[in-house]
Amino acid sequence: MAGASESGEHLGRNGREVRDSLLLKNTRSQALTLATGELMNSGSAASLEMPFPVLMEAGDGPFLIDADGNHYIDFQIGFGSMLLGHRHPLVQTALLDQAANRGWQFGLHNPNQVKLADQLTKGDNCAERVIFCNSGTESTMYAIRVARAFSGKPKLGVFDGFYHGAHDYGIGAADPNSPRDAPVYQPIGAGVLPAIVENQVMLPYRSDAAFELIRQHKDDLAMVMIEGVQSSNPHEKHELTAYLQELKSVCAESDVLFMMDEVITGFRLAYGGAQEYFDVQPDLATYGKVLGGGLPIGAVGGRADIMKLFNSMAMGDKKGIMSGGTFSGNPLTMAAGVAQTSFLDENRAEIYPRLNSMGQRLAETINQFAREQGMGVQVLNAGSMFQIYFNEGEIWSARDTGGIRSQAETDFYLHLLDNGVLIPGTRRSFISHVHTPELVDEAAEIIKKSLNLVRQDDLL
Repeated sequence: MAGASESGEHLGRNGREVRDSLLLKNTRSQALTLATGELMNSGSAASLEMPFPVLMEAGDGPFLIDADGNHYIDFQIGFGSMLLGHRHPLVQTALLDQAANRGWQFGLHNPNQVKLADQLTKGDNCAERVIFCNSGTESTMYAIRVARAFSGKPKLGVFDGFYHGAHDYGIGAADPNSPRDAPVYQPIGAGVLPAIVENQVMLPYRSDAAFELIRQHKDDLAMVMIEGVQSSNPHEKHELTAYLQELKSVCAESDVLFMMDEVITGFRLAYGGAQEYFDVQPDLATYGKVLGGGLPIGAVGGRADIMKLFNSMAMGDKKGIMSGGTFSGNPLTMAAGVAQTSFLDENRAEIYPRLNSMGQRLAETINQFAREQGMGVQVLNAGSMFQIYFNEGEIWSARDTGGIRSQAETDFYLHLLDNGVLIPGTRRSFISHVHTPELVDEAAEIIKKSLNLVRQDDLL
């Protein structure tokens, strides 16, 4: 824990009780965290920072089990990657077979790369060719490089509230003091060179003003990147379809490449990801998470005339780009990815309507409760992606999602943990195929109970 929650200085009665309860339930997690000092701040603090330090030891279907044996309904679900839940039998069998009978690292291509590329192109409506890498961050890094090489132009268009990976071009935010329709780019964290900032064009999310900015910068703009759905600000199909389709048209008329970042939305909103969900065809698309069946993966797919630059450097093409990685397309990831995507492909007609309806049901249940109780809380969702916000005004872009977390929000997530519901430090949450409607309803009741406990402490 951190700040006021750690000391208990500002906690109400329920807040103090939940803190004490978690201390008793999580003695081993406490000891391991104290022994390592910086463990819970390693990597991305936004990803790992929980309201209470809990170390996970096992996963089982829709549940995580911590180091002290406590079970949680898991809405982190591998930051969205475990669409079939933890240790799905088909994926587990594929991994065991690959490791026991074939091996786990060759360095050269393997047959499952072809199979997984075939599975990706079945759903992706822009991928004529595919390359594999090791993470979503790598995939967007390569997409940026190939777009610049193909276009001969230096700048990138990104949207307020974006996240495109942990490389220098993927981390940025709009200066909160800049105009909403003309946001100014600023990097997140230190170590980003001024030249990076100079080559980023920040665009206002869900605003037609973005279209004019694209036209203004078209001579220098290599590509516009957008998440199919912003995971920090998810909106439903009817709110985004026309905007994404218009964005594609503006990019095409301006001779600017259009890329959809499907690292989170790929194979989640639909088998064909956001491209299918919103009926829009980009020039490039990037992937991670669900594609790998829970193992590290990234992929870039796109038009053949763009994608050929990944292979042409060795043939003397001055536009050819460098790409590579020891573990790119590794046999274990490919085996897991083929198992997961094949199952999704074969059962897509049943899986995706069910997933998306559960996400909608959860959001509507909590939103109705919050309205009836006069609580300044709301849930936004896009299919099975959802996030809870502690503000009641319209959330149009990242600027409307709030800044520093309130004591009410911190205490709320403490109560959720204590009652067996896990939502990650990013608050970006996902439902999996193995979450049943009954389990989602149980979680909704725990969410309502936790909100009431916060209100009893006069924090709502």
